[in-house]
Amino acid sequence: MRQKLPRTRRPQRERGVHGAGAILAAIVVSTFALGGATGISRSAAQEAATEAAYIEAVSGRVVGFSGGKPVLLEALEMLSERTRLDLQINSEVRICHLRTHRVLILTGPARALISADGVAAESGQAIAASTATCAEPIVSQHQGGLVSRGVASRQ
Repeated sequence: MRQKLPRTRRPQRERGVHGAGAILAAIVVSTFALGGATGISRSAAQEAATEAAYIEAVSGRVVGFSGGKPVLLEALEMLSERTRLDLQINSEVRICHLRTHRVLILTGPARALISADGVAAESGQAIAASTATCAEPIVSQHQGGLVSRGVASRQ
């Protein structure tokens, strides 16, 4: 006859011991969910890459729709791809398209869509660019100072 060996009983973990592991797991999961430091900089780089134009000047009321949010546009605002512009009556906006380096002038009432290729009217027709050229605004490393145009400086 075979002798039965006593079963070894596995020690059960106490429920309170899991707390540290659960907190560590929650921290790891939240870090990946939020993107961590590299995810945030990558999303900022993607946002910068989708910028298609900027506003040079605005007169009247021009509303931009980007990501489902309406924004009243002002000078030097960057416009991303797929931004829709609604120009009210007697409004005018000068846009510098970054890929073509051309100035586009829209007058209201009108609707237009900004893309990397250009600016198209609501009807789908491309809006002709003027012969004036433009460049992307540069962020200055210096604060203060005086900017004047058409004035000769004395030395």
